[in-house]
Amino acid sequence: MTTLLLPVYLRIKDVRKTRPSLNDVAKMAGVSKSTASRVINNKLGNGFSVREEVRQQVLNAAKQLNYRPNIFAQSLTKHRTRMIHVVGGQDALSDLGNIYQTIINEATKVLASGSEPFDVTVDMLHTAPDTSELPSWKIDGAIILSLCSPVTMTELTQGQIPYVVVNGPCERTGSSVVPDDIEGTKLAVKHLVELGHKRIAYTGPRTVHMVGHSSIKDRHGTYLSELDKFGLTPIEGHDQILHSAHNFLETAVVKNKATAVITYGHMEGLNIMQAAHDMQISIPEDLSLISFCDEVASAVMSSKLTFIDLRSREMGKIAAELLLEQIESHSKAEPQFIKVTEHLIVRNSTAQLKV
Repeated sequence: MTTLLLPVYLRIKDVRKTRPSLNDVAKMAGVSKSTASRVINNKLGNGFSVREEVRQQVLNAAKQLNYRPNIFAQSLTKHRTRMIHVVGGQDALSDLGNIYQTIINEATKVLASGSEPFDVTVDMLHTAPDTSELPSWKIDGAIILSLCSPVTMTELTQGQIPYVVVNGPCERTGSSVVPDDIEGTKLAVKHLVELGHKRIAYTGPRTVHMVGHSSIKDRHGTYLSELDKFGLTPIEGHDQILHSAHNFLETAVVKNKATAVITYGHMEGLNIMQAAHDMQISIPEDLSLISFCDEVASAVMSSKLTFIDLRSREMGKIAAELLLEQIESHSKAEPQFIKVTEHLIVRNSTAQLKV
């Protein structure tokens, strides 16, 4: 056993020993360590300059040696790390086409696009409520997806670290970006009413994980108030978690004659669509279906679902811009609450009610 492991250990030790340093880059380029550092970190100016020939020598040396700055060591000595941390990244993997995937992608594009781009790290751990979700290294700011632990929020506020919450509640010290679920639900109900539907059902999320989120209350509450405005009666099951799409359709459509369904999200919509196929309920001929979704998730669905676009691209973009504004102003910019307007995207899962 020892003879097999020894060569592996030696190779690992050699890799660590030969990892290129800033000194190695400076030596190969024939410049001082401080000059190499300024060139690599793009810190020229303020009375310091080098010839283009020298700058290229340093960059070429770094490339040949495959040198990468130790950003964690830098964070210990610099006031500005140019590092952003995303809290709540585990939610981005919870569902196909989850809106947080789009939000992270769009925010990262903005943060990485400037003349001095930011590095972005994402927390993917399921941490306990009394545990910090911030990294051990310094960060310039944070984006929180939906929620964070009280410990995390305390660290952000006490450390005066700029942060933006996306699709969730926010303390007075930070900014937030949320979709307008109330207006989105109004669009969904209005669309179905204009198609002649009077028996409109609603289903909540598939799991209790989301219970307590403002979207649950806003979408369900608006469904009830909008039906009341149009003189319509809610369909049994509207206040339930979607444990079984088949059972829901049995109650709402077969028993209570619903001709249209609004689902909390696109995964619930897909579940209803599959169950309807199994039960020989044709969409949209027998049942119109509309869900809350975003353009990225909807693009990968083979069945073109009519949906309320949550505009997650816009939320990610706005969140990154708000965070940059906070960072550049040294937290002097006023925290903002931005509500993003949702859009109705009509496709082929809703149709005029047959008389």
